[in-house]
Amino acid sequence: MAAKIVDVFLKDVLLRSYTFDWDVTHAPLFEQDFIDRARTQMQADGYTTDQIATARFIVRD
Repeated sequence: MAAKIVDVFLKDVLLRSYTFDWDVTHAPLFEQDFIDRARTQMQADGYTTDQIATARFIVRD
């Protein structure tokens, strides 16, 4: 099991970091998969559609 961290920035300020565990045998193929997961989690956390749309995402190990 490995982890990817998605840092979410809004107006160049770190808003939040999300950690997603993943199994290398079922790994998402693209960083976009982790960004999509972060957007879904942001919705669940109550961020607005506008905030999610304007956020920048950086995926790291």
